[in-house]
Amino acid sequence: MQFEVHKSIILRAVSDTIGAVEKKNTIPVLQNIKIDVVDDKAVLSATDMDILITSEFDCDMKNSGSTTVPAQMLFDIIRKIPDGLILFTFDNIVLQIKSGKSKYNLPCIDSSEFPALAETEMTNQLEIEPLKLIKMIDKTRFAISNDESRYYLNGLFLQSYQQENTKEIRSVATDGHRLALSFTESNFEENFSVIIPKKSVNEIRRIIDGVKKVHISTSRTKIKLVADRSTIVSKLIDGEFPEYQKVLPKNNTQIALVNRKNFYDCVDRVLTLASDKHRSVKLIFETGKVSFLVGSDQNPLAFEELDISYSGEKIETGFNAKYLLDIIAQIDKEDIILKLKDSMSPTLIEAKDMNSIFVIMPVRV
Repeated sequence: MQFEVHKSIILRAVSDTIGAVEKKNTIPVLQNIKIDVVDDKAVLSATDMDILITSEFDCDMKNSGSTTVPAQMLFDIIRKIPDGLILFTFDNIVLQIKSGKSKYNLPCIDSSEFPALAETEMTNQLEIEPLKLIKMIDKTRFAISNDESRYYLNGLFLQSYQQENTKEIRSVATDGHRLALSFTESNFEENFSVIIPKKSVNEIRRIIDGVKKVHISTSRTKIKLVADRSTIVSKLIDGEFPEYQKVLPKNNTQIALVNRKNFYDCVDRVLTLASDKHRSVKLIFETGKVSFLVGSDQNPLAFEELDISYSGEKIETGFNAKYLLDIIAQIDKEDIILKLKDSMSPTLIEAKDMNSIFVIMPVRV
């Protein structure tokens, strides 16, 4: 096997695929990237047996062939080589990388040992604008749970949703303390709902950055995403995602309009002195203002007051400050809207024309 390609082209392909490599895997070949070269095309592949990523590019092929090489070594060498053409030569023992007067020899494992994810028929097909999918992922993945006892929350719920004349694709994540929902209009043909593992979500997000088109297909057990010349095939989480719509507050009629930056800064400052288990901060909503307290009401360790637009009932509630900051950080509008009901009910947080909503559960303070 021998081929030549520009550094920038193969570096992008290696960058796309290396995320699937499990560095701590005890099976040596799973720490490698597979290289297949045929018909002036090269295909790089990497897998951890749960996710498979491939990336294809054109090359100047001298001889066809295939092998596998250590992923991190390959990435580090290509990344550090100066811009220009790189010649790759495999001689059944090592892969030689030559650029200018530099030569590197990487150990290889026979490509026959490289596993393949079993193919399944993908029934649901969907095309989505990359920027819309990026937004949906970015607005929700922070709320994915890490609690392995509730494994069905360890991923992003991607769902087709239809009501009256509206069709949407929704992404939802929750860890039981907060919930994030983002949506975009779509003309899907068949209904589907899947739970994508957190690692696969992060790899999808990384690969679709800067691409022109994304095609998604799903089966009962897998999801396949094609982004330009890179492809991800991932196993899905086999479980039932909670009925999140029942968590969305329906009767939160007390409305507060606040400046996002000022609100974030107040929470961030008082959080400095929050030392309890839940990093909790008390919020008191009154006409025209909200107060932030850490510690006792009579002698608080930290106190802030912020002018807001609010004319509802006085409500004293509390939140995990870290969770609250995580939500506020997802909002890219100048003002945010908080919809409250009472001190112990979930609060809904959103912004105008954002196509995303967030729910946070209160804590006792």
